[in-house]
Amino acid sequence: MTEVRGACAHHQAADAPARIRKTGAADLAEALGTGLADLPGRHYACWETPVEYGVIRNGFEPA
Repeated sequence: MTEVRGACAHHQAADAPARIRKTGAADLAEALGTGLADLPGRHYACWETPVEYGVIRNGFEPA
């Protein structure tokens, strides 16, 4: 589920609710094809690929 705090979107993993990630709210809204006002409470799926200094996310789809 997504929560917007300022310019950041905080979201938690469905399989591990304690794992909270942050990303730019505008970037997430664009990737989902929605507006910023529609992000809070939004559920979505994406692929995460671990890399040396973090995680790359792609393939965003509304859930």
